[in-house]
Amino acid sequence: MAADFGELVAIVQAIGSELYEQLQKKLESRPQLKLGLAVLSISICLLLAGKTAAWLFLSPIEVPLGRVSGKVSLDGNPVSGATVEFTPDEGSTSYGITNSKGGYTLRYLPDRPGAVPGRHTVRITTYDWRTTDDGQKVEVPERVPVRYNRESTLTTDVTPGSQTLDWDLRSR
Repeated sequence: MAADFGELVAIVQAIGSELYEQLQKKLESRPQLKLGLAVLSISICLLLAGKTAAWLFLSPIEVPLGRVSGKVSLDGNPVSGATVEFTPDEGSTSYGITNSKGGYTLRYLPDRPGAVPGRHTVRITTYDWRTTDDGQKVEVPERVPVRYNRESTLTTDVTPGSQTLDWDLRSR
């Protein structure tokens, strides 16, 4: 079998060499054809390189997200104006701000709701700075215990799809 395969390779090489020599003779006698083939070959290569570069660098990278919403309460009372932060072990952080009833919805980007699936450290804080009508900066004090924000002990797993994650915090 090996001898048959070797003979087949030799035949294909001989045919290829003969075709190449015939093409070379024709191209030598017709310089416009030679130039046209060169331009066509270069154009095809540039087109393929451009398409590949566009595909690699301009294609949006879709990150799969899990939609997360819920409520935050402290000692049974809704916490309004709190920042809810989910930081994954790998990937970008998602944020939400609680409304007057303590409800929040996480956003991965301003136009993309959700969070990266996986394990997250959760931080909830009310500390902020506000600007008054007269342009003064006013500090908004923290109402949530430090164990839920700077030294957070809160963790959760985000899964693909929608989920409700409520946080019932205790001041003591």
